[in-house]
Amino acid sequence: MGKYEIIITVLAVIAVAIALAFVAVTVAYVKLKKKYRDGGAYPDDVKVRGGVRYSTDDAAFRDGEENVRLTRHDFILARGTVYLVEKGGELMPGVYTALKSSDAVDEFKIRIAGYVRNYRHGDKVVLHEGDEVEATSSDVILA
Repeated sequence: MGKYEIIITVLAVIAVAIALAFVAVTVAYVKLKKKYRDGGAYPDDVKVRGGVRYSTDDAAFRDGEENVRLTRHDFILARGTVYLVEKGGELMPGVYTALKSSDAVDEFKIRIAGYVRNYRHGDKVVLHEGDEVEATSSDVILA
């Protein structure tokens, strides 16, 4: 075996090793991503892309009845506390479903970017980056 054949063989072995390492890292990444997605990090109807939360939640009502629920990563707006909407932050920009936190409340008020508006259970709330959000009348769940 000549000098060039040995060099080519060594380079081929190195290329195969790099390819196997790349495949192993990719498989580990996919498993880890699936674990966090399936592990309840976000509900099935919530996707996060580029630090922005996208929701297709339509479960505010079930069989015509109001569905008051709290799942992991729903955001609770505590009455009188101001929250800042930030990409990748705790409260991310996106479309949320406003849910009442108590059966005793029919309507609730939320201040978004300085404007107070009345909301009912199941109304959609759109939050943009940089908005300041505050529940003014009672606690509110953003799903």
